Amino acid sequence: MLKEKKAIILVLMDIAIFYMLISPKILPTVLLSVRDACIITAIIAIVTLFMRYLSKVEMANLEKKLERQHSQLTAIINNSPFVVFLKSVDGKIILANEVLANLFSASREQLVGRNSYEFVSNPENCMEEDKHLLATKEIITCERYESLINGQGHWFRIVKVPVLDENDDISSIVVIFRIIDDVKELEERKNTFIATLTHDLKTPTIAQIRALDLLLGEAFGSLVDEQKEMLEQIKSSCKYMYDLIFTILDTYLYDNGLTKINAEKFDILALLNETTRSMSNLLRERNQKLIVNTNLTSNIVIADKVQIKRVIINLLANAVKHGFKNSDIEVFVTENDENIKMEVKNKSEYINKEQMKEIFEKYKHSQNAKSIKTSTGLGLYLSKQIIDAHNGQVYAHSDENKNCTFGFEIPKKLVSNPTNKQEIH
Repeated sequence: MLKEKKAIILVLMDIAIFYMLISPKILPTVLLSVRDACIITAIIAIVTLFMRYLSKVEMANLEKKLERQHSQLTAIINNSPFVVFLKSVDGKIILANEVLANLFSASREQLVGRNSYEFVSNPENCMEEDKHLLATKEIITCERYESLINGQGHWFRIVKVPVLDENDDISSIVVIFRIIDDVKELEERKNTFIATLTHDLKTPTIAQIRALDLLLGEAFGSLVDEQKEMLEQIKSSCKYMYDLIFTILDTYLYDNGLTKINAEKFDILALLNETTRSMSNLLRERNQKLIVNTNLTSNIVIADKVQIKRVIINLLANAVKHGFKNSDIEVFVTENDENIKMEVKNKSEYINKEQMKEIFEKYKHSQNAKSIKTSTGLGLYLSKQIIDAHNGQVYAHSDENKNCTFGFEIPKKLVSNPTNKQEIH
C-alpha cells in the first residue's frame, strides 16, 4: 500500500512539472513545446528514481554495517571473561553477557530492561559515578566492596566507559567489572606480613639504639675515646637499619595507596635547617660544606611535614654520599606565585642520559658511585612518590662538567586530588 502511494505521488509530481513547463501562465519565461517538456519531465523522473535507488542501496549498506557492528559488540560482550553490560544513561540494562546473568542466576533476556541500580544494596556510589561520567565524559575506574541483592558481597574492579553518538553526546554506558576477592585477600596477607616484619625488626633496633645511648652517656661507667668511637659507629649502623626499615615500609604503603598525606602549616626553611643539622656528622666525615640560598618572601607552606622532611633527607644524603669529598653542596629554595622549589646541587660523577631516565625508578641508582654505603635504590623512588602525592614534580640533571642537580617543586598550599583517593593506614 505504501509503495502504491509513493508511485502515485511521483506520477502526480511529473504531471505537475510537465504542466508548469508548457503553461504560459505559471512560467511565462520558460515556455517549451510539448515534446521538449516531455523529454525534460522524463529526465527528471529518471533522475529521481535513480536517486531513490541510490538512497535505498546506501540505507541497506548502512543497515548491514549497523547489524555487523551490533553482532561484533554482542560477541565481545558475550565472550568476555568479565562481567560486561551496556546500559542507558538512566541506568537501564540494554545488553548483558552470560557472566552477569550467572552472577544473579538469571537469563540475559531477564536482565534487559531492568535498572542496574536494583542489583546492589547501596546504589549511591554507582549513581554518583554515573553522574560524574555524564558530566565529564571521562572513563571511570575504581575498586570497591559491594553488597549485592542476592546476599553475596565481593570486591570489584570496575571500569565505566561512555558511548558517544554523532553529536558527541553520551548515548549509553559500557560497564566492565570483575570480582577481585582473591587479589584483595593476597593484598591483606602482604599487608600483615609487611607490618609484622617491620615491627619485629623495628622493636629490637630501637632497643639497641637506646641501649647504646645509655652506654655513650656513661650510665654504666666511664669510657675511653676508642670505646666511644666504636659505640658511635655501632649506633650509626643501627640508625641506618632503622631508616632502612621505614623506607621499605613507606615504599610498600605508597605503592599500594595506603598512605594518607597529613597536610599542616610549617616553616620549610626551619625544616631544612633541622634536617641539615642531623647530617652534620656525615658532612664532616667527607669534609663537605653545605650552603643554603633562598629568596623566599614567606617560608610557610601547607604540606605533609614528615614526608617532605623525608624527601629533603633523601636528596641531601644522595648529594653527600655521591658528591666529591672536600666539595660544596648548595641548596636553593625559590618560589613563584603558586609553587615552592628546592634544588640540591653538588659536584659528582656524571650520570649519563640512560641512567638519568630511570634514576627515580624502584631499585635504581647511579652506577658511578664509588665506595658508598649499600643502597636499596628506594630513596629517590620514595621521594618521587611523596612529591607526586603532593601534586608536584621531581627532577634531576647532570652534565659532563660534573655538576649534578636533584630537586622538587610542590604547591605552597596542598590541594587534595579527588580522583586519587588514598586510604588511611
